[in-house]
Amino acid sequence: MSADSAPGAADIGGLARRVARVIRRIIGVPDYDTYVAHMLAKHAGEQPLSEREFHRERLTARYSTPGNRCC
Repeated sequence: MSADSAPGAADIGGLARRVARVIRRIIGVPDYDTYVAHMLAKHAGEQPLSEREFHRERLTARYSTPGNRCC
């Protein structure tokens, strides 16, 4: 039996994705998939930003406000 067909292989991949999502949330990296899901659900007539535009916009918003920085 190969590792790909072993019982639980899909569970491990799902667990890894969930752990990565939690870590990104803890360190403040915005989740593009959540953003796209929100845009489709709440703003169906609008075009979502590309992933690159999304991350650029989030970084700009995060670091352009002086109150959000420690130094």
